[in-house]
Amino acid sequence: MSMKTAFLSPYPKEIKSLLQPAILRRLQKEKRGQGYGKDYQPFLTVRDVPSKGRVHRRPALTNNRIVHLLSDLELAAFLLFDWNDTVVDIREQFPLNPEATIDIAKRLGIKHPAYKGILQVMTTDFLIDMEIDGVLVSRAVSVKYAEDLEDARTLEKQEIERRFWENEKVAWYAFTEHDVPVTSVKNIRWLAPHMHSYDLEVSERMSIFERIAKALDGNSEEKLPVPLRELDDKYAQEPGAHLQYFRHLAAQHAFLWDIHGTLHTKLKARDIELSEYWLNQEANYVHAK
Repeated sequence: MSMKTAFLSPYPKEIKSLLQPAILRRLQKEKRGQGYGKDYQPFLTVRDVPSKGRVHRRPALTNNRIVHLLSDLELAAFLLFDWNDTVVDIREQFPLNPEATIDIAKRLGIKHPAYKGILQVMTTDFLIDMEIDGVLVSRAVSVKYAEDLEDARTLEKQEIERRFWENEKVAWYAFTEHDVPVTSVKNIRWLAPHMHSYDLEVSERMSIFERIAKALDGNSEEKLPVPLRELDDKYAQEPGAHLQYFRHLAAQHAFLWDIHGTLHTKLKARDIELSEYWLNQEANYVHAK
């Protein structure tokens, strides 16, 4: 399967007979698992499958597209990749060609994933494109909690996935919670719950964004809470109101900082950068449900 061609086109007849019509629609009509950058459509969305823990929809720094993440661990992994300057694209819930995975399962003597006798299309949690020394390379990443990797069936499915990418000459990695830096986790936990704290219309969210941006610029040496408290007083808001706005907008990627190196409790105004998407009023805002 070439990464540059349409996914599973044409379908072998024997594969078509094993796939549910709904899955075929995802792959063919809805073009799930196809496209690049902002045009990519994940094969699975937060509406399609039950998840382990919370699910997340959030904008990506790399392409301003709304991504679909099926667990808190996927969120943590995604944020690590999304902040990496070498990453140029992230495709989540990427489908694997079932013709290839069925063949691999047969050769290994492993049962291919199925539900009630119906073939399931296997997916990789993240397919990441990186530019390293001017060369574009891809990395496939499977995100699993460490305890899940103690399960024999999970390991069988991981091996099918690993061999699939080996055949594609794409490096494959397993990512667990042990791969997430402590500082990053603390910052993610501080931000993530505030993704949907508000549902702001365009004029209101841009007004608040510009208000906070101006306050930060004018108080660069102060710790983050100081200019935000001043805004509370200036606009007759309850104490902590603008800190809540900041956390909401930072969760929406309006305000940026090195979440891997600087804990939120240590932030100074000078550490905060403004999103170019927000400055250009092109931000892809995630509305609360």
